[in-house]
Amino acid sequence: MFPGMFMRKPDKAAALKQLKAHVAMFGVLVAVIRVTPYVLHYLYDEKDELKLEF
Repeated sequence: MFPGMFMRKPDKAAALKQLKAHVAMFGVLVAVIRVTPYVLHYLYDEKDELKLEF
């Protein structure tokens, strides 16, 4: 039916290596998302008060 259905599974070592790479990339992504507001706040250099201008 589907060509991808009958592909061989990779060996466990290759699968573990790929899993570690993906977990590392996900960790870096989460770290960047968590750090970005602090970096932008530092670079924006404004007082800590919230201004709402309409």
